[in-house]
Amino acid sequence: MDRIPELEQKIQAIEQELRMVKQVVAEIKRLPQQVLSNEICVVCYFTYSLLLPKTEGQKGMIAGNFVIRNLGSSPLEHPYICLRVSPKEHMALSAKLGGGIQYDRRLNPLVMEAWQYMNEEAENIAEEKGEFWLKPIHVSRIEPGQTLSFSNFQFQVGMREVATTYKMDGFFFCQQLPNGVRALNHIVVHT
Repeated sequence: MDRIPELEQKIQAIEQELRMVKQVVAEIKRLPQQVLSNEICVVCYFTYSLLLPKTEGQKGMIAGNFVIRNLGSSPLEHPYICLRVSPKEHMALSAKLGGGIQYDRRLNPLVMEAWQYMNEEAENIAEEKGEFWLKPIHVSRIEPGQTLSFSNFQFQVGMREVATTYKMDGFFFCQQLPNGVRALNHIVVHT
């Protein structure tokens, strides 16, 4: 019974995150009407689920997708992303990375793109800074109206005695946007 206030607080946090996601969706729906010809317009955002542990001592899981939509009228060349996690010591990325992964694009082209680290240095940066610099293996451009997704990634989050906030930010880059675009939302979990 002493956990009821804590559970109510977590429910309020989830409801607040849901309100933010609804705002992002409303913003995305308005964007296509605002796009002018020959304009570069891209939005990126997270969709995700939080899987809570069933027993104490187990880890929770964030399962998600990082979606990039080209709403402009020009292709976006050489796309890549950065996912930044904190605290890096307590969040481990699990995803299918590498060129050896085979998918049937006829089933669902959105979620079937294979990704890899930008280079060997990017793997070291992931360990040192908690930044995952990734690029799609087969896609070198996102055409107007197309969507690209880094799909089905997972992060484990430790449910610790001490209250901890886990956060993931996302950024999209391409040849036309070398300074990047921040995701419309981020993932935040308070334990």
